[in-house]
Amino acid sequence: MSTKNNGYAFLDFIEVNEMEIDKFQPLGGSFAVITSNGKYLLCYNTLRDQWELPAGHREVDETPKECALRELFEETGQRVSYIEFIGLIKKKNISNDSIKYNPVFTATLETLRPFQENSETSAIQLWDLKESIGYVDEVDRKVLDYVRNGCMR
Repeated sequence: MSTKNNGYAFLDFIEVNEMEIDKFQPLGGSFAVITSNGKYLLCYNTLRDQWELPAGHREVDETPKECALRELFEETGQRVSYIEFIGLIKKKNISNDSIKYNPVFTATLETLRPFQENSETSAIQLWDLKESIGYVDEVDRKVLDYVRNGCMR
């Protein structure tokens, strides 16, 4: 499997209570790890030419959970009624060594809604973490490995 780092290196996955995430600064955008039928939902980012987890920057006055839900919908067309916080990604910007923390949320979907291509995402798919699918974001792959191994509360 091929990965791209896109300027960030995964450092750690930190298990904390959702009420404690503001202690970790700077706090970046949220990730949504969605499972369906034992596979993980990925979207193809046309700007970076790779498969990624639904994720992105927080908007003004948006909570980390609201960000995860919005990014999930904007990038994949999927909606969930409940999403659970599981921890923070600690990652480093390779060009300047700055550290950032990203909240990670997870949910399960029984079936996927129809997908419509948009300006950022050209396709979605469920991935078993084994099939060769091309480039996957390196940080996202580490998050998926962490979730798959059940290293969460």
